[in-house]
Formats: sequence, C-alpha cells, structure tokens
Amino acid sequence: MTDKNPSRTEKHEAEARLLYAVLVAGKSAEFAQNALIRLMSVSTNIDDGPFALIKELIDKGLLDEALRAARTGSYTRIGKCFKEIIKNEIDPETCTVEELEAIHGIGPKTARFYVMWTRNDNNYAALDTHILKWLKYLGHNVPKSTPTGKLYATIEKIFLSEAEKRGIGAGKLDGLIWEYCKAGGHKTGKWPGVLEK
Repeated sequence: MTDKNPSRTEKHEAEARLLYAVLVAGKSAEFAQNALIRLMSVSTNIDDGPFALIKELIDKGLLDEALRAARTGSYTRIGKCFKEIIKNEIDPETCTVEELEAIHGIGPKTARFYVMWTRNDNNYAALDTHILKWLKYLGHNVPKSTPTGKLYATIEKIFLSEAEKRGIGAGKLDGLIWEYCKAGGHKTGKWPGVLEK
C-alpha cells in the first residue's frame, strides 16, 4: 500500500490477516492467500482497507457474488462470518480469542491461530492435525482432528504444559512442529531435538 500513515497501514494489515485466518480454515495457505488476493481485487480503491471493502460489498448486496468470484469456497460460512466481523466492529488489533469465537464461523483453532500469528503476548494453541500427531507421539490420548468445546480446552492445556516443560513459548513450539511436518519429517515416526519425548 502507498499509505504513508503507518498506523493505518498496520490496521489494514491486521484486517487482511483476520480475513485470511477465516479463509485458511480447512484450506491450504496458498489457497487462502490467492482467494484473499482475488477478493481484494474486486475494487480498485482499497485505500480504505479490507474491512471497508467488505462493508461496501455487504452494503451493495454483492458479498456472496464477490466470494464466489474469488473462489473462497464455504460461501455461506465465510459470508456470514465476514458480515458479523463488520457488524460487531471487531478490532483486529485488539480483539480477544473470546470475541473472535463469538463470531459465526470462527472456532477455537481459527481464533487462536489469528491471535498467535499477530501478537507476541499470547499463550494459546492452534490445535491442528500436526500438533495432534505430535501429542499422540508423546503418548497423550488425543483425537485425529481438531476438537471443540471442553475437549479443545483440555488438549490446549496439555500442549501448553509440553511447551512449558521444554522451556519455549507455545507459538515457537507450534512453529517448530509445523515446519517439521511441512518438511515431511513426521512420517518417519521420529521427532528431533526439542520435539522428542
């Protein structure tokens, strides 16, 4: 962006990241990034930021059409989610996990993923399949797919305890697990260094 006001640019970046966090749920990072780029390109005037564009699409009754043109998938969930983000005036720079989870279409994993990705002062776990595989390797009784409700909270505590045992932050541990799995290392059944039992 060419905006010379850094706080405005940071706000726009935070807005884009929150929209991305919603789009990436159940999709690949590349898919979500491309869908967001396509969605943002429906307007040549994005100077007011991503949320302003979404609000304009809602006001004109064009959000569903724009989501379909951007090929975001999950059109009903994403459309309702984006509408609630705008209606509830969610501030992407200060919103809490609880505020995000109150939005239709944002579950515990997405809310925590967003907060972990955008803030340094957090102690959450975005329980994806990689983290669950690692916890199972450690001997914990966990499901194969992301849980919800009380089970999510229980497994999140287990993950945070494992991070504390290793003396590293939850976000850093999440990153190490993700990178190792992305490289295919988890297929060996072995987890190196700080990821070992």
